[in-house]
Amino acid sequence: MKQLIIIFFLFSFSLTKAQRYTDFGLIGGGTYYMGEINPKRHFYKLSPAFGALFRININKRYAVRICGIYAGLRGSDSDFPDRNVPLRSPQSFNKQILDFNSQLEFNFLPYITGEEKWLYSTYVSAGLGCGISTGSSPFLTIPFGVGFKVNLTKRLSSGCEWSFRKTFRDNIDNVENQLGNTLLNNNDWYSFIGVFITYKFFKFAADCPAYN
Repeated sequence: MKQLIIIFFLFSFSLTKAQRYTDFGLIGGGTYYMGEINPKRHFYKLSPAFGALFRININKRYAVRICGIYAGLRGSDSDFPDRNVPLRSPQSFNKQILDFNSQLEFNFLPYITGEEKWLYSTYVSAGLGCGISTGSSPFLTIPFGVGFKVNLTKRLSSGCEWSFRKTFRDNIDNVENQLGNTLLNNNDWYSFIGVFITYKFFKFAADCPAYN
């Protein structure tokens, strides 16, 4: 697990040689949990989340983003009285989590930060990440999501995002699945929804014709 995360992050940094612009910004919003306690309710007990991101623009279609978020996750059996789980005692949890991830973004429309002729775009993203929750060791995550970004000025851009984290840990909610912990099923998930603002702060010395 650790080797995969290291390789992906090194790959992300290696792409800087091909870029003209990089963005740095802040991201904030809310996180929520889905798992044994909450199997399907989205936006359940949203908790504040905030962090920072660093984006490397490959061209007007692709970018690599490295992001870190500090957030809360919480849940309680008492919120789901219709679910009868006779073999499990009542459970609740309230944890803090550190989320680190590196994702590749694909813009559906041509987009470059600060360029008026490419003002906005929707995008999808996916990659690899690592999570650390209260009282647990680091665990692997697969982040993916959708979003929208728009230029505000020649330096500032903003946007919104809804992303998910597939985890490979089944005890974030302190409840282990009765069928056992597997790689593909019965694991805890968490999601982030929020907004970001970035600043284009660096231009490489020479423009690459292929960039345009």
